[in-house]
Amino acid sequence: MNPDKIAKTIFDRVVDYCTNNYDNPRNTYVFSDPLDCMAYHAPGNLDAFLDNFLTNEDNDIIETKKNSGWEFWEALKPEYKKLWRKWVDQELAYKLGHILESEAQRIMKDNELDNSSKVRYLTEYAEVLNKFADTIKQALQNGEPILSSKLYDWYKMLADVTSPFNSDYRNELLYKVLYLTDYYDMHDTDDTDLLQTLSLLLDYINRTLYDIEQKYLPELGVLSNES
Repeated sequence: MNPDKIAKTIFDRVVDYCTNNYDNPRNTYVFSDPLDCMAYHAPGNLDAFLDNFLTNEDNDIIETKKNSGWEFWEALKPEYKKLWRKWVDQELAYKLGHILESEAQRIMKDNELDNSSKVRYLTEYAEVLNKFADTIKQALQNGEPILSSKLYDWYKMLADVTSPFNSDYRNELLYKVLYLTDYYDMHDTDDTDLLQTLSLLLDYINRTLYDIEQKYLPELGVLSNES
């Protein structure tokens, strides 16, 4: 049985488990969220958890594993890592990007803010977002990913223009970002992986900027640059 097919079978089962059963109290390990679960099931741990995802119907895989020895792992781990890393890149970018989109939406829906305050917050938010986007573009062009500490600093700057200092909401938001940036440079990553995460995150930044400049601000009476 081909290593890529085995890797796909195991990976699909891991994703299903981490997506739907990560917090089941009857599990040996209870995880905080799917990303936490997937981090535990990283390629470097494959030999420790593989058997947990095999069934009595997987005779082909079991026989291949039994007869191939170390060559089995040497062939399987790279194939599993490709799938795992792509999932982590997409999930991490989604969660980091969702924070950006949600913050703009929160400002628009805040009934305690008048329209002029919303315009001010959104305009300042967009200014920092544009600078953040430029930094990511430069990193992608140079092939040098942003450090996790710098990534956190950008989110802190964004929080500074939208949330009262030391508010519970702001602290909770930054704690969530800090949690995610820990995964940004987790084990089994290299520069290519981090750049892919940044490339995906840039898409979310551009989407958020579009919403602010072409939807939210015009809705508040501000003419877009294209008007």
